[in-house]
Amino acid sequence: MISDYLEALAAALSFDRPLSQRVRQEVEDHLRQAVDADPAGGGLEAQQRAIANFGEPHAIAVQFAVVSLAQQTKRVGAAIILLIAGVFVVMKARVAWYAIMRCAISDDIKIVSGIIGSIDRYSFWVSVIIGIVGWVYVSGYRIVAGSGAAYRKQLRRFFLLCAAATGSLVISVVSDGVLTTLRLPGAGLSAEFLVPIFSMAIEIACAAVLVLQIRGITQRATATAALLKT
Repeated sequence: MISDYLEALAAALSFDRPLSQRVRQEVEDHLRQAVDADPAGGGLEAQQRAIANFGEPHAIAVQFAVVSLAQQTKRVGAAIILLIAGVFVVMKARVAWYAIMRCAISDDIKIVSGIIGSIDRYSFWVSVIIGIVGWVYVSGYRIVAGSGAAYRKQLRRFFLLCAAATGSLVISVVSDGVLTTLRLPGAGLSAEFLVPIFSMAIEIACAAVLVLQIRGITQRATATAALLKT
């Protein structure tokens, strides 16, 4: 009987295998202990009482899924701040390198580079502001499953903030790439060329990690929302 209960619980959390396995083990340990402590012995009736006292498997799965999602959203919020900070450090390092190497932009493309530079600068700081707002929002709200509609509304707000911050950062990284291309048109395979390219690779990697983080949390939220509706 306990095995059937655990199978039902694991099936409800099948969208996240590590969570499903962890919850199954925790619940099994709890139920086995309850059966062993039953004064009537460890028979079938003791298992029934332990399961009845623990609760319906779907409700338990919802509680674990919501708590896990809340923890993951907080991690994603922190990751956004860290990745944006990483991009900022790389950008500043590349600018310092340009100054050391005296790598100036030619006069005929200064207007274009100025426009792109403005796009780069504003989009980056927009990503910083939105990222901070998203991190504060997810850190300051206690996400619970008491109200499915309110829960999903909170998640939608957080995902919109994440998407806006990520989109702004991607625009900034693309603008950086264009500026790097304009600044190094005739550079060969030298330190003058390789250092900016390497820094751009780091920026692209940060943006890609952020996109993957958003994609993962969105998939988890979709599965959790579906669990709440059933």
